[in-house]
Amino acid sequence: MAASEVHPADPTLRDALRVSGGRLFTAARSARFDSRTFAGVEFYDPSTPAPGYIDRIVLGAGLASSHVTALIAELADAGAAALVLRAPMDDDPRDWTSTDQHPALAVLRHGEGDWAQLANVLRSLLGAHSIGQVTGVRLGDLFGLADAVATLAGGAVSIVDSAGQVVGYSTHSEQPIDDARRRTTLLLQEDISITSDSRYRSLLRVTEAQHFPSSTDLFGRVGIAVRASGELLGSLWVIQVDPSHAAHTRDLLQEMEPIVAQHLLRAREDAGDRDQRTSGLLRTLLEDRRHARGAASQLLLRPKAGCTVVCLRVNTFDEVEAVRGLHRVLHLAISVSSAAFPGSHSAIVGSQVVTLIPGPHQAAAETFTQAMVRVDNALIAGIGRRANDVNGIARSYREAGAVAGALMNSPRHDGDRHVHVATFDEMRDRLAILQVGDLIEGLDAAVGDAASILAAHDAAQGTDLTRTMRVYLDQLGSVRETANALHVHQNTVRYRLDVVRTELGIDLDSPDTRLWLWLRLSADSRTTD
Repeated sequence: MAASEVHPADPTLRDALRVSGGRLFTAARSARFDSRTFAGVEFYDPSTPAPGYIDRIVLGAGLASSHVTALIAELADAGAAALVLRAPMDDDPRDWTSTDQHPALAVLRHGEGDWAQLANVLRSLLGAHSIGQVTGVRLGDLFGLADAVATLAGGAVSIVDSAGQVVGYSTHSEQPIDDARRRTTLLLQEDISITSDSRYRSLLRVTEAQHFPSSTDLFGRVGIAVRASGELLGSLWVIQVDPSHAAHTRDLLQEMEPIVAQHLLRAREDAGDRDQRTSGLLRTLLEDRRHARGAASQLLLRPKAGCTVVCLRVNTFDEVEAVRGLHRVLHLAISVSSAAFPGSHSAIVGSQVVTLIPGPHQAAAETFTQAMVRVDNALIAGIGRRANDVNGIARSYREAGAVAGALMNSPRHDGDRHVHVATFDEMRDRLAILQVGDLIEGLDAAVGDAASILAAHDAAQGTDLTRTMRVYLDQLGSVRETANALHVHQNTVRYRLDVVRTELGIDLDSPDTRLWLWLRLSADSRTTD
């Protein structure tokens, strides 16, 4: 066997197995994987002499099974580090396990996946900066990965997905950041929509890392688009404090790009699995009384210790923007709640993000909700009452959803300020009136009643009798207060009341008529205001 010329700092086969994220595996467990290093990754080419593969991982893409045994012997004699073969789908594992157990050559198996992507990931281990620093990060841990890359780059790092959401960022306090970085980590999304960001668009046109010098008081950036098998997964950004080191940072990001791709793929898989499981369990807990207790156990909830439900909606009637916004809100809710409120759970349920905040005090849910709205002022949030049992959690969910729905359909105001957050207790009376309004709409008595007569007169004559009567009844029959609220003269109010009594024949002296009219007008106003 040819003598090895591998540098001591070269990566090992164990590093290769680890960084592949399960796409590379072996049937033969051996301690030699910890010590056997490699100096390159090459696709097998029959025209290349065997000595050309010394200390290389050889990728046997498209290799016929009839040639495997002879090739293993040939590569072992040449001093190759390993041979990678496609794992058979239908064969008996015993038929290929014996082949893999060669005493002088490691034989690895590649499951489903792209050979070129595997080659890029393995080659990324050969960069002098990556060894031992990025390979030790758990696959899918984007915050750990950002910290590792920031250590190598000497600058703060952000990892952004293809939708423009910040999914990981470094936390080294000694590395300087600017206001743009502070805003994006607070919002967990890019300041500018990625479709409008000229830097992002230019990044997508090339495969190399790009340096974007700063012409303002902000620092420059070095970024690279991250892809896997042609699919855009996101981008990796480094704050470049010293422009003279930009070339070094570009080289580093190009080395890191395949590894970042693997992490983004795994994070996406993990998030999808987690979100689907949590969403299913939350739906069961909130809507399936028969199996709710089991769902609570699987979510590790202790209802007796207290739990409050928050429902979050995106304040838009654009369906596309609402769907996109919900996923952004879910990501934000998970980030905020998991950091400050351990044991919380969030998922998209219907047209809203539902978050369960455990704890004996409703104030914790209010703190979480206010934090969410401070970050994203397009949010509408309803908070249910605290629950102490499984049935109470479902009730808290219904209350929170009703509050959020009422705030969306009939906004509440505090002076000139639009109220984005409310508790069930704060909205209890309004919700009761809305329920009465729903009840009234289905009654025959509502057809042709006093409210209908007022509405028909206003439509035909262009008058404002309906609003006048609603304010008059809200003001307990005070002409002066009604005039002040409507900003008209008191005689104008008296004239309108006379029209209601004499021309329209509505008996305002009847307590029953006044009560019915107030219910009808109040319910209507709170669904249309």
